Amino acid sequence: MPLAKVLKGVNPDMLSYLAVIVALFTGICFYYAVCNPILLLLAVFLTFLRMTLNTLDGIIAIERGNLRLEGEIVNALPDRYSDILVMLGIAFSYYCNIYIGTIAAISVLLVSYSGMLGKAIGVSWQHDGPLGKVERLILIMIASILQFVLALKGSDYITVFSFRVTIMEVLMIWFIIASQITIFNRVKGAVKEIRGKRNA
Repeated sequence: MPLAKVLKGVNPDMLSYLAVIVALFTGICFYYAVCNPILLLLAVFLTFLRMTLNTLDGIIAIERGNLRLEGEIVNALPDRYSDILVMLGIAFSYYCNIYIGTIAAISVLLVSYSGMLGKAIGVSWQHDGPLGKVERLILIMIASILQFVLALKGSDYITVFSFRVTIMEVLMIWFIIASQITIFNRVKGAVKEIRGKRNA
């Protein structure tokens, strides 16, 4: 809140666009982390910066009384681009199987779509978990730190049920599973609201 008051004169839409640029560099960090693992820590910082920017744009818009329907588009669409840039950066990186990473990226986009779907059909935006945006970004930061620690020890893999996988691959597999649960919960929430309106 104090930072939002300092930046009150800044157009909140600019912060949304800046978050996309930050996400681009985050994806680049993941892609090139094999050359220098310290980029994994830089990706953690950039992810936290993106979260901060995404929070600030909403707070500043409220502080300025600048809530517009156009603002909702700017608040949602750049965020999807940011998701794509980060997820593909991980998927195409040395630390992830490209097929697992790509399926995870698609799954994450479907989570966002299932949330917005409620609003599109006349009910509220659905926010059910377990894999919301904040949870996803926090998990990415934790996994990045763990992958960096492994790299310092000279090994990029761990053994899970006799399979050698990276921390990022474990994360992507969890994203695939948790995304399907989240989509189900969000659709269920939207259907519940629809039935409530129908019976009102």
